[in-house]
Amino acid sequence: MQDQNGMDRNSYHGRKYFFIDNTGKIVIDASKYERVLGFSEGLAAVRDSHGWGFIDKGGKEIIEPRFQGVGSFSEGLATVQVGGLWGFMDRQGRMIIKPQYELANPFSEGIAIVVRSQSTITSPVRGDRSQSIVVQSRVVRRKQVLVGESPGNLSGDQAAQLADKEVLLIDPSGKVILSRNLSELPLNINGCFSEGLIEADDPMTHKVGFVDKTGKFVIEPTYVQAAPFSEGRARVAVIEDREEKLGFIDHTGRFVIPPRFNTDADFTRNSTDFSEELAGLTENLRPTVTKSGKFVYIDRDGEIVLFTDFSYAGPFRDGLAVVYDSKENKSGYIDKSGTLVIPLKFDIAEDFHDGLAAVATVR
Repeated sequence: MQDQNGMDRNSYHGRKYFFIDNTGKIVIDASKYERVLGFSEGLAAVRDSHGWGFIDKGGKEIIEPRFQGVGSFSEGLATVQVGGLWGFMDRQGRMIIKPQYELANPFSEGIAIVVRSQSTITSPVRGDRSQSIVVQSRVVRRKQVLVGESPGNLSGDQAAQLADKEVLLIDPSGKVILSRNLSELPLNINGCFSEGLIEADDPMTHKVGFVDKTGKFVIEPTYVQAAPFSEGRARVAVIEDREEKLGFIDHTGRFVIPPRFNTDADFTRNSTDFSEELAGLTENLRPTVTKSGKFVYIDRDGEIVLFTDFSYAGPFRDGLAVVYDSKENKSGYIDKSGTLVIPLKFDIAEDFHDGLAAVATVR
């Protein structure tokens, strides 16, 4: 199974995990765990030989490791996997919605997107909450982590089988708000609503647009790639001159930043959503004004305001962004001036959340 960075889960073995603050100081020594996720709502998921659980910012185990899979907390609930199925749990470890779904995504704006077999009809039971599974499709998925025993990347045949599945929008009690066959509601089953909308794939044209919470297209499917709305803008791609070009649209579908950035045919890897009023991308203009493959940041007008010397630069969180140096094969963190404030010394580095970031080094 792969994580949000495309790394196989087994590649995490032999790593030593820590949580650092924005000065790079180690705040929590998590080296006894096999794997950790970042903090969300004051808790972080950790895995030992017994399974997944959660710790607080003092490093104390609040929910003992026992689950097959988990996701980060969102709106008071986290997805958890038991017996191969996903449900939702609260911060006290109580199951709020019992495990019954083949896929389950985090709650956002009071709604979670889940998928189950048409034959699996069970009544929602109070009890649990968690996060999401990673399913490959044409629609670009929100960067989110779900870890568990179910396959993270489905084959073409497996993805086709999802057409026989039921996609549901549920509220925090488990009540079904909307139910459709996936072929009738081809929204991003690995995502969640953002600013009232979610990406959806038109099966007839194979183009991507955005639907609202009733399942209706409000931004027509005209894009070859799309990512969630963030700070009033959504990153999308179109084909121009046989190249995939990236731009940003508003809630009307109007380009507020024209599609002039070349994604190098890797929309997900080579661009990020707006965060803290900046978006990162590999510029690749014709002609280019940066070194090949280096990340830059643009402002809300689409102007390049920060050049980096790194082959990857993530979204800014808590004023810092993860950067990766391909020559050093190490990651660190820059501030909004581009200064490397936490050195390149980590084999794995996650975004900052709740003032802390999960990092790892080779044991």
